[in-house]
Amino acid sequence: MAVWWIAVKDWRRFIRQPFFMAVSILIPLAFVLFYSLIVPSSQTNPVVVAVEDRSPAASRFLETLRKVESEEAPWFEVVTDDSEEARRLFDSGDAIGLVVIPEGFGDAVAQGRGVVELHVHNINSDYSKNLALRVDHTVRVFEDRISEPVIVVEETTRFAGTLTMGTYISTSILLFAAVYAGLVNTGLAVASEWSDRTAKNLLLSPRPRAVLVAGKVLAGLGQSLVSVLAVAAVVVVVFGFRPQGSVFAIAGLALVMTILGAGLGAIIGVAVRKTLAVVSIGIPTALGIYFLSGFEDSLRGLAWDGPVAVLWQTSRFLPTTGVFSVTRQLALGESALHLTGELLPAFVLIPVVLGVAAFMLRRAFQSLPGGQ
Repeated sequence: MAVWWIAVKDWRRFIRQPFFMAVSILIPLAFVLFYSLIVPSSQTNPVVVAVEDRSPAASRFLETLRKVESEEAPWFEVVTDDSEEARRLFDSGDAIGLVVIPEGFGDAVAQGRGVVELHVHNINSDYSKNLALRVDHTVRVFEDRISEPVIVVEETTRFAGTLTMGTYISTSILLFAAVYAGLVNTGLAVASEWSDRTAKNLLLSPRPRAVLVAGKVLAGLGQSLVSVLAVAAVVVVVFGFRPQGSVFAIAGLALVMTILGAGLGAIIGVAVRKTLAVVSIGIPTALGIYFLSGFEDSLRGLAWDGPVAVLWQTSRFLPTTGVFSVTRQLALGESALHLTGELLPAFVLIPVVLGVAAFMLRRAFQSLPGGQ
């Protein structure tokens, strides 16, 4: 019962101070807003097409350009295929990419010498690269449609489906919201005992320190549930997050991250004993877990040398990395039974973190500040 009433006390404070709720929700939602702007722009590139040849081959290439797509969306949005309008928009800077199907394209294709032109306002190398690669792929698809392919590519995939960018981002943000909410809410609950000068009553309690930690963790979990549900609802609406695997298993992993974050929050709260300091330390701590564990596979693709290689090696040894990886696999419909090995480090870390928090609370009893 002591655990429950400690949690109830913190929940009442949480309701009276809605700023705490805002702190635990706004940061994850800010990432949702950021990626909601980035992800759609990376899915479909607007281009203008100057069609200067009226042959069937030119029409077929234009049709191919319109229809080539990924699992998420079409690669190109053809703003116009009028030659004069397309060149005017490109020359004025209103269009970043211009594809030209030159006069005589049909005859050249018949002779095996067909050429299309790509013009780009090089605002950055990544955007230019995407346009070039997508036009190259369109040319290959077009060639396969008009003749027998010279090279046949056979693909095998690890998972049943392709992980879309929306699902990839959704799983990262969902687990980030869990660890961040648990960390900040529990850290604030612990630090508030010193800010409100109620730490003496808490620490002089005859109850074991583990009971105090459990009460604070339970309070943090209850408060974090509001934050995680809010973020989950937003990623479902914004990114269309529809996991193919067990929703209960994914929810369980979010709970694991919340408990881990709550333990870290309790450690930070008893260490700094100031609510503002908890937020100042908690935000970069949660962000570090998010960027290292949440994007380990992306770091792997860039870890050829230098600082990125160091970051990737670091991310591989973080116990939280396996939780992010397993959650993505569950979202693709993988079975949870053969994935438990990747979760073992996180399961081992949780009692360690909670034990450290209990030990620090016991030590805090010996050094109450003046007025307590």
